[in-house]
Amino acid sequence: MKFRTVFFLFNLIIVLSFAFIFLMPLPILGWAYAVSFWGQNWPIAFVFVAVLAALDGYFLAHWRLYTLLEREDWPGLKVHLEAELARKGRLSLSSSRIYINACLIGQVPSKLTELRVLYMEKKIPYLPQLALSLALPLVLEGQSAEVESFLRPYATNRKTGADGPWIRWSLAFAGLLGNERDRSRNELQNLLGDRLEPALELLSLYLIDTLRASDVEQNVNYDQKKAVLAAGLTDKEWVAHLDKLKETVILVLFMGKLIQDARTWLAAPAPGGTS
Repeated sequence: MKFRTVFFLFNLIIVLSFAFIFLMPLPILGWAYAVSFWGQNWPIAFVFVAVLAALDGYFLAHWRLYTLLEREDWPGLKVHLEAELARKGRLSLSSSRIYINACLIGQVPSKLTELRVLYMEKKIPYLPQLALSLALPLVLEGQSAEVESFLRPYATNRKTGADGPWIRWSLAFAGLLGNERDRSRNELQNLLGDRLEPALELLSLYLIDTLRASDVEQNVNYDQKKAVLAAGLTDKEWVAHLDKLKETVILVLFMGKLIQDARTWLAAPAPGGTS
């Protein structure tokens, strides 16, 4: 259903519902009681009108944004939000996420770099919620030192929410790319000590398999985790899990080849084991 239609239907239903409640005393109890009822309850009507006006004002102020979203006009969204960013110096959290998506779809990661630098300079309070997405160009370009510098402060920041474990994985991945094997191994060992969603556990086990140390007991533990994970999901369930994850973790969208390699590795027997 079109945004315009939803907007007008919402207003129509709310207004008719309120009118029904407010006018109900008139046909049932007569004019005199209705006037008394309205006189006693006019503040409620005032509050209702004020709240409805505020809601409508918000939607009207963002009408252009919602219209572009409805049409999935990503170039238009990018231009629209760039203008708002230039005017205000920042975007809201939700608008920032839309802008990041528009830049990625439009294949202009340099805009993410600009946004990251701007938000760091302004110390935007919701930067932790955007950190993983803004670090994406650095991760994909293998800029290990820059990833470490930018993401490290958010590794234990609770404001990152569900992105937190993925941030820690990105730090380990960057360490591996930067040939800092010990740092990467330590990061992955700590990460695998927590309960992880299947895709993140898969990628963590896959990376740490390339960093196998001489700790036999630890290696056996990872082989056991691999066996449990391999038996946990069918191919169809893996596809559903990854498709759902792509909606919330942008990084997964760009890790298709690595995930496929990891799934191939998962299907293979562990060293000294059987499939």
